Amino acid sequence: MAVDTSPRPTWEPRLSVVIPAYNEEDGIVPTLNGLRTALPAAEIIVVDDGSADRTFERAATVGGVTVLRHDYNRGYGAALKTGMRAAGRDYVAWFDADDEHRVENLSRIVERLDRERLVAVIGQRPTGVNRYRATGKAVIRAFAWALGLGAGSDLNCGLRAFRRAAILPYLTLLPNRYSASMTSTMIVTQRGYPVAFEPVTTRPRIGTSKVVLADGLQALVLVLRMIMLFAPLRIFAALGAGMAAFGLVYGLVLAMVHGLGFPTLSVVLVLGGLFLTLQGLIADQISYMRLGQLESARLDDDGRANVV
Repeated sequence: MAVDTSPRPTWEPRLSVVIPAYNEEDGIVPTLNGLRTALPAAEIIVVDDGSADRTFERAATVGGVTVLRHDYNRGYGAALKTGMRAAGRDYVAWFDADDEHRVENLSRIVERLDRERLVAVIGQRPTGVNRYRATGKAVIRAFAWALGLGAGSDLNCGLRAFRRAAILPYLTLLPNRYSASMTSTMIVTQRGYPVAFEPVTTRPRIGTSKVVLADGLQALVLVLRMIMLFAPLRIFAALGAGMAAFGLVYGLVLAMVHGLGFPTLSVVLVLGGLFLTLQGLIADQISYMRLGQLESARLDDDGRANVV
């Protein structure tokens, strides 16, 4: 067999690949073998999230891979957070354990992260073949866009890469379940970091998806929570302006057209709108202080955490 003598990417030794795994005994070894062959100098970390099958044992058979384990199932996001805290390289990428992602797409994403000096590059998959999941994602995406969270066409693709130092302060904001991908997308875009979106293709996954309907409903709530955290004035100001404008127009119509005077209801609506706007200003200040505390926080030691 011919030996690959082509020069290795300069970014490869700076890369940690985090792979959350829950009951992925069939897909984990092909996934790891593909990564080890294509990126031998990268750090690869598998976080077994309390699997009930042989995921941990099979991952441990692959040389050159760090395998961590949760004592019980804590969730996709929790596994990612454990892996990112344990990572020791400048760049950290997410990669699924079901052999769905292509290593060449990961390489292209990290190459772009390094070359263009970005904070994050997020994969963008084509429209899913499962019409129910595609519809659900479209609803979530439309809801996010309506609230001003324009963040690509695929909010929750699990293939992405970050500068570890930039994403680490926000790990406490990532939920433990499946909305971690969408949350990280919103974090890097709403904080104004240089971000790029890279089209990727996928293979048929090995095994079955762990996502259920409740995760989609949780995602809708999460979108609202994220906008309240990063830009609460956007919601309060829109509601307040709308309420005040309706009250003012309603009152003027009654007063000027019908000669009934400016009604009490209009006064209440106008004052209520102004009150909401002021509430938004207060919430915006609280948000600014909280995010500032996250960014200025110093991690213990070297930013790594013990696994339980």
